[in-house]
Amino acid sequence: MKGKSIIEVVVVFTLMKFFSIWFDTWLKGIGVHYGWRDLCFGLQAIVIPLAIIWLSKRDWSAYGLRLANFRRLIHYGFIGAMIMMLAGLGFGFLRSRQIDLTGMEGSLIMTVIGLIMIGILFVALRRSNQDKSGDTHRQPRITFKLIILIGMVLCPIVIAVLRHRLTFSIVAWDLYYLFMVGFGEEIKYRGYFQSRINEEYGRPWKVAGIRFGPGLIIVSVLFGLSHMGQFGSFNPFEGQFDITPWMGLQAFFGSLFYGLIRDKSGSVIPSSIAHGVPSAFGQTLAKVLR
Repeated sequence: MKGKSIIEVVVVFTLMKFFSIWFDTWLKGIGVHYGWRDLCFGLQAIVIPLAIIWLSKRDWSAYGLRLANFRRLIHYGFIGAMIMMLAGLGFGFLRSRQIDLTGMEGSLIMTVIGLIMIGILFVALRRSNQDKSGDTHRQPRITFKLIILIGMVLCPIVIAVLRHRLTFSIVAWDLYYLFMVGFGEEIKYRGYFQSRINEEYGRPWKVAGIRFGPGLIIVSVLFGLSHMGQFGSFNPFEGQFDITPWMGLQAFFGSLFYGLIRDKSGSVIPSSIAHGVPSAFGQTLAKVLR
């Protein structure tokens, strides 16, 4: 049946969305701390998609779950992470101007930044394709990039130590943003959802050397819809139905950015690095500096 991949993805997306809300409500009702509830939210985003792939006996590599050509994956992840720092500057600008991130003005600013990021990504990946330097010269570059990425993750912890504010909570949040937000959302959206649709429809379109298909667009719409209903404002089990439609717009273009990295690299590792490392750096650092 044509379209069965889309039906599968939409059904799983809907069930996971409402399950996560219900489960969080239940945990809250029994007095579980919000930090542990966030951890459970991140874990289910990883465990459920992986369980579906495993139980249906699908090819792990087809879903971007592979480490082949590790240096290449680090290279693409590094490019994405560096470009994502523009989004961090955008968030900082909005906070300094006291502009609501979820409102129209804030979301339009972040959408423009997202479009700029996608344009830079196309240019960076095209230049990367034209780089003919041999593997002998690549090894030092990859080592240098790994040092920078690891340094970004550790930076909030180091600053917390210097400011005598290091706590278990700071370390936990740093790891949460890296693994649960970065790898969790990427395994779910770009690993399972996008790959599943690509299995049926392929990647017939090509821009700047990146092949992609309907999966990129459909999953970006779902990613946007998910961010419209945030925890604490949208919870049918508690009678909360507030949505932030403008938040969905900026999330849509963020998903396009991550999805293009996944399609270019053939793995969710680079998009997870691009998503998780800047999140760990920026979000945790903001907690340290408060």
